[in-house]
Amino acid sequence: MVTKETRGWDNYWKRGALHSCVSASDKQKQQEINDFWRGIYAQFPDDIASLDIGTGNGLLPSLAVTYANEQEYDWEIHGVDLADIDPVRDVPAAQDILDQVNFQGRVAAEDLPFKAGYFDLVTSQYAIEYSDMARSIPEMVRVLRKGGIFCAILHSHNSIVVAQNNENAQEADYLLKSDIFTECKDLLSLMLSRKEAEGGIYNQYVENLVRLSESYPSPLSMNIIPVMQNSLMEIMKLSRKYHPQQVLEMVDNARRRLSEQRDLLRDLVSSALDEVKLEELLVQLKSLNFELIHEEKFSIGQENVMLGHYIQLKKR
Repeated sequence: MVTKETRGWDNYWKRGALHSCVSASDKQKQQEINDFWRGIYAQFPDDIASLDIGTGNGLLPSLAVTYANEQEYDWEIHGVDLADIDPVRDVPAAQDILDQVNFQGRVAAEDLPFKAGYFDLVTSQYAIEYSDMARSIPEMVRVLRKGGIFCAILHSHNSIVVAQNNENAQEADYLLKSDIFTECKDLLSLMLSRKEAEGGIYNQYVENLVRLSESYPSPLSMNIIPVMQNSLMEIMKLSRKYHPQQVLEMVDNARRRLSEQRDLLRDLVSSALDEVKLEELLVQLKSLNFELIHEEKFSIGQENVMLGHYIQLKKR
């Protein structure tokens, strides 16, 4: 069942993204993240069972499968997510790898469908902090065997990921509070009904889009606004190829997708851990009989850009 809480993520993963951390165009950063997890997987023998919580379209399980195949290991790999995921369908380019993972959607981290002590490794990348950790952490502990390892990269309140997405959320708010979607629909309706000369409407349409960026308080840091300008401009170009009602629905759909994106960005920002919340999490884990192995800032690149917190613990 699609719910209000997951609809945005349902739609996000159906668009085929393998992850939601860095821009798909920033291949160098993503490769560094991939290499980091490969180093984690290299710590384990040839017969483990692993679980990725909040897996999305399965970035971490795909890396685990690739490593296990290279080593000729017989790993049992699972991925769960609260969203309605189907990675094999939605990421056709990685279908062969993802088909080797046991994926389950509509699974809450607070209620994992596995028996106690089943897994040798539980991972989470920007995921478990979105859950009710008072309930999800004990569940994670329950399914992890004695001696098993929990590894997680967590959103940090002072990471570049949170800073950028906070700015993006503000841009999305600005667009949603503006009249741009109503104005576009009105102008398209006039053009499609041929009540006014097309050239004048086109010019007004373009002027309205340009005004969005000119009036934004921080024009040098824009990201969402240019994307929406391009999307609305593309709708104008397509307007003669589709039925008028379909064209107007395109504008409504653009606004809906933006609203969903804004909500996801807000969730990300609000889920980020500061030093106090991180310490509370570590205290909780230690109280559940975990030994802390690593706790450090997760940074990449020559600029040492901070992407979050990294923790690794062992269940005693």
